[in-house]
Amino acid sequence: MVLLRPAEEKDLPAITRLSHRTLLLGREGALVFPSQELWGELFVAPYLRRGCCPRVAEEEGEVLGYILGACSDLALTLYLLPRMPLLLFKLLLGCYGPPLPHLRYLLRLLLFPGPKAPKSLYPAHLHIAVDPKAQGRGIGKALLAEFLECLRRKGVKGVQLSTTRANAAARKLYGSLGFRLWAKRASPFWAPYHGHPVIHEVWVREL
Repeated sequence: MVLLRPAEEKDLPAITRLSHRTLLLGREGALVFPSQELWGELFVAPYLRRGCCPRVAEEEGEVLGYILGACSDLALTLYLLPRMPLLLFKLLLGCYGPPLPHLRYLLRLLLFPGPKAPKSLYPAHLHIAVDPKAQGRGIGKALLAEFLECLRRKGVKGVQLSTTRANAAARKLYGSLGFRLWAKRASPFWAPYHGHPVIHEVWVREL
């Protein structure tokens, strides 16, 4: 039986593993961003420690899915800024493996951001993933529904998320829970990793 519960600090390694395994448009991302540890420091820990409404889906002690989000960007920025110099220093020293793939990925994030909806209308955002072996069981929908209810209780007025045109299953899920497409843009971000540009989308939902 799958249990949904608030994510805790002890879940950081499991969430990091799952997030890193699905970073390449839902596929294994080790060639794109080799260091699972650095991925967790940059893209998981800030949400788990300073975000809002984190949830995991667990079965027999195994994390099968998660949803992480933030009610605003400020808390994440304040968490990461003082830590970035040390992380970059360790990266350049090779503590996370060859620096080049990581630097290339981070630079492309800065150069090719996806479309965004206005933060004044949709201040919250989220990231969600379900282990491929557990997909099709309604875990993603349950996580997202619980996350949205948590945001409502906090008085958040709107939420946005990013996806790609290629992710048909995710787009169907978002539509089923009241999200709508706000904007889309062809982005070259994934071209070196995926073989061609991918259409990035931002979806929004009023709360």
